[in-house]
Amino acid sequence: MAGRLNGHLVYGQVGGIVVSEIVASLSEWLSERPQWLQIAAVRLSQQSELTDADISELVDLCKKESNKELPKSTSPLKLTGFSDSARGTLRLCGISNVEGVNALAPKKPLTFGGDNITIVYGSNGSGKSGYFRLLKHICGSRDMGPLHPNVFKSDSIAQKASVEYTWDGQPEIYTWLGKGSCEDLEDVNIYDTSFGKIYVDNDDELLYEPPVLSFLSSLILVCQKVGSALDIEDSRYQSKNPAIPADKRSTPEGQWYESLNVETKLEEINKYCTFNESDEAGMAMLQQRFAEKAPTEKAQQLRKRKQYVDSLVSDAEKYLEQLSDDTLQKVIKTKKNISLKKEAADKAAQSVFSESKLDGIGSDVWKELWAVARTYSITTAYQGFNYPNVSEGSRCVLCHQILTQEAKDRLISFEEFVKGEIQKAVVEAEREYQAILKAIEDLPTLEMLKARIDIAGVVSDTFSDQVMKFYAQLQTRKDKLFQADFDGITQPLLSPEWIQEANAFSKNLGERAAVYDEDAKTDNRDEIKRNLNSLQAKKWLSENRKSVVEEVLRLKQQYQISEARKLTNTQALSMHKGELAEALITNAFVRRFNKELKALGASKVSVELVKSNTKKGKVLHRLQLRGAPQNRIPDILSEGEARIVSIASFLADITGKNSRSPVIFDDPISSLDQDYEEAVVKRLIALSQTNQIIVFTHRLSLLGLLQEYADSARQKSHIICIHAETWGAGEPRDIPLFVEKPKDALKKLINNRLPDAKRVYQNDGKEKYEPIAKVLCKDFRIILERMIENDLMSNIVQRHRRMIYTKGKLRKLAKISDADCRLFDDLMTKYSTYEHSQSPETPSQVLEPDELKEDFEGLMQWLDEFTKRSTIGVS
Repeated sequence: MAGRLNGHLVYGQVGGIVVSEIVASLSEWLSERPQWLQIAAVRLSQQSELTDADISELVDLCKKESNKELPKSTSPLKLTGFSDSARGTLRLCGISNVEGVNALAPKKPLTFGGDNITIVYGSNGSGKSGYFRLLKHICGSRDMGPLHPNVFKSDSIAQKASVEYTWDGQPEIYTWLGKGSCEDLEDVNIYDTSFGKIYVDNDDELLYEPPVLSFLSSLILVCQKVGSALDIEDSRYQSKNPAIPADKRSTPEGQWYESLNVETKLEEINKYCTFNESDEAGMAMLQQRFAEKAPTEKAQQLRKRKQYVDSLVSDAEKYLEQLSDDTLQKVIKTKKNISLKKEAADKAAQSVFSESKLDGIGSDVWKELWAVARTYSITTAYQGFNYPNVSEGSRCVLCHQILTQEAKDRLISFEEFVKGEIQKAVVEAEREYQAILKAIEDLPTLEMLKARIDIAGVVSDTFSDQVMKFYAQLQTRKDKLFQADFDGITQPLLSPEWIQEANAFSKNLGERAAVYDEDAKTDNRDEIKRNLNSLQAKKWLSENRKSVVEEVLRLKQQYQISEARKLTNTQALSMHKGELAEALITNAFVRRFNKELKALGASKVSVELVKSNTKKGKVLHRLQLRGAPQNRIPDILSEGEARIVSIASFLADITGKNSRSPVIFDDPISSLDQDYEEAVVKRLIALSQTNQIIVFTHRLSLLGLLQEYADSARQKSHIICIHAETWGAGEPRDIPLFVEKPKDALKKLINNRLPDAKRVYQNDGKEKYEPIAKVLCKDFRIILERMIENDLMSNIVQRHRRMIYTKGKLRKLAKISDADCRLFDDLMTKYSTYEHSQSPETPSQVLEPDELKEDFEGLMQWLDEFTKRSTIGVS
């Protein structure tokens, strides 16, 4: 990354502003920023960049600060590491082990050599674009675009490549695995057509940043990373709240539901999300009221049902009273009283009837007989006489015999006994007992009860069962009560809870009837509907209470994250960086830009650089036409002029860096005329004095220009040729003869290829030697042509070069002798045979190795002599 911290403080001055003063003001300004950001700044002042663990910890600190849980830090911020010095020399050495990238499949590495000028030459389809795109990805270049695999192969190969480079001479290797970039190589500057468009068409951030601004850029990046982490966390809290039915949204409950927020209290949730039995009944009542078309008749029906319910209750209470435990105790007490009275009467009867001739005198049966006899005597036999009639001549009413004195005395004693106090007590006790029994009415049958419950409209099966069981128990109690041997019931009555339910139901019926009466008086159906919707909404909320609670919790969590997210806002940092950039960057860049335009021979192009804005910490600038800012540069300038402006912008950026990083170009002279081409090449050669320059091209003219100007500047250049093989593109190969210098090419023929051909000649025979020899002859002819251009004609004219160089060279033509001309005429004639087709009638014979050696070495000797040949005396 540009402008990294390196541990040294340089007190310099930029545009009249002392850097140390800027650093001091920045430290004070940062002390007023959020606490978590100050902590991040302290860490950035101690290390070049923060790790993922640092970012994760800062996310937690930011959240704590938003919750007011982060204590004030006293860690001092020391910005003593800002320096504008270079951080070392970076060189690219080579690329190897390339897999899965475009059509690249080289078996040999692509090496860039040790010179500062490297030219990668190859025809179309040779793999240049693949290597260039790969470097853009590895170096983290802007507008890198997608990097596809070989689309013509069905098998999928994982992308990878190895890049060798050096930092201040120390070798390093980076293995790229299909994504990401090498941090060390992010300083590499890359220019191609797409970057030309970026520089000319769009606002863009300058590549160069003084360390102070780089520090702010790093801090802004931290804010963005923390903000992104918070956004990811926020995205996990997606609302799962169901949508309330549309017709319930306008209710108070619906409006409350749709306005849930972080301030929503538990009391509110309890209020709106609780639906009890009373609410259920109220909702049912409202549904009935809303559906009722004749409220008066409905009120009458309800009151009729109320009467049935009330009668059911009153009867139950009556029967409960009649068969209460008190009544049972009273019956038992009366029966005991009768027994006691009878016992007393029996004892009295024993004394009265002790001399009776018959058994059972005084018993109940006898008493019944006595009572019937009395009635018969008084009403029929002896009307007007007391009973017993013991007058003279009276007879027994049963046997009709004349009563003796003894019989008269016995009858009188019997009557006195029966009418005595003891006997009266027995009769009274029995009368009381019968009165109690008679007061207990007959209980209704179960069928009658069922009918009465149905008429009352009580639909609860539980209620009906309770009533039936209650009356069944009453009936059992009554049956036992009327049994002769009844002496008490130990089983208690069931608690008549149904009576309370019936009373509540009766009350509800009455209230409902009153409501229907009110409904009959006023037309309030709209109000009923509103109230009904509210209760239905409340019921829906109660059913979704869990979702409501979760939604409120989610909103609170999101609110906390959003509050933390506010603390990551980069606006203040961007503005402050923009203020500093105004003084530290803009003016200096404009000067560099104008200088580059002049160096590229484009001073006549009326363009200027203006600051556009600052966005998320990026200081953006725009190139515009001087005097016509409303027009876009691509619409006014020619394609070549636009290209030269973009190259000037690119060079102004990279020369603003105080670093020695490689600069890579992809056919930079495309669309340029001859003058601009040569100006660009001169600028690249000049730049190679301090930076490694790598140029990818398929143009021989560019290759020739680079070689030419490199030689003129006494700068060595390294040429790499690549081509496509059957297994894939990007394979490095020997430099073609038409690219190499003639002398170097001739040396390869003499020292390498000719000895190999001779071995084939000696070991395998002429048949295998002939095709090799023909190629040697053909290549030798090419060297002859190149040597005529380059050496014999002093490089004045080249086939792939537009310009003709005469200065200091025309004089050298005087060195050419007749012998030189004959030599080249003879050799060209001799070896043209292998360049052009020959008649089958007179086929040319392939030259043997020794003859080839003689011609090759002879030409080398001529070149050495001609190079040393003096031009003294040539006028």
